[in-house]
Amino acid sequence: MEPMTERQADILRFIRDEIHSRGCPPTVREIARRFGFASPHAVTEHLDTLVRKGYITRAGRQTSRGIRLTQGVPNGIPLVGRVAAGTPLEAIENLEGHIDLPDHFGSGEIFAVRVQGDSMRDAGILEGDCAIIRLQPRIDDGAIGVAILDGAATVKYVFKTHQGYRLQPANPAYQPIEVSPDEHPDFRIAGPMVGLVRKMSRGFGPG
Repeated sequence: MEPMTERQADILRFIRDEIHSRGCPPTVREIARRFGFASPHAVTEHLDTLVRKGYITRAGRQTSRGIRLTQGVPNGIPLVGRVAAGTPLEAIENLEGHIDLPDHFGSGEIFAVRVQGDSMRDAGILEGDCAIIRLQPRIDDGAIGVAILDGAATVKYVFKTHQGYRLQPANPAYQPIEVSPDEHPDFRIAGPMVGLVRKMSRGFGPG
């Protein structure tokens, strides 16, 4: 594949995110509206270039949603919103976009969540980190994972108890969350954490 310009990369990223979040590609007019193009013709020129460079195919000018990604385009790991590392915050179905990472987290479906709060600080999980989670309903006792409680998601150490589960923080300022299936019938395990991505501060460096 030939390299893209920055604007072509932005358009390709928008197409990919629309396919993942909505299940269908955007129209030419939707792309024009998103990037402020004065006419659809400017979008068509960019799409023709992406076709020539091998990033997309098109099913014909008369098909409004005929854009398709080629197999060589990385789809990335779904970034499904913010997860509270303090108290549960919001459901994991809230898709924010995608993270392109090498496929080295093993088999199975994986997704990423952005951590909010500092209750997992002593486990090295900080606010703003992206935790990589394998989607599965079971987790090893004492492993770090994402749990869904009352429709909200949280990242914690997960322990099985006689009553149900204990969600254990890694910060003494926070109390464990005891979960009983009788009181929380919708409780479920989203999966264990298998990796962590952190964006370093711009001010961090040698010297």
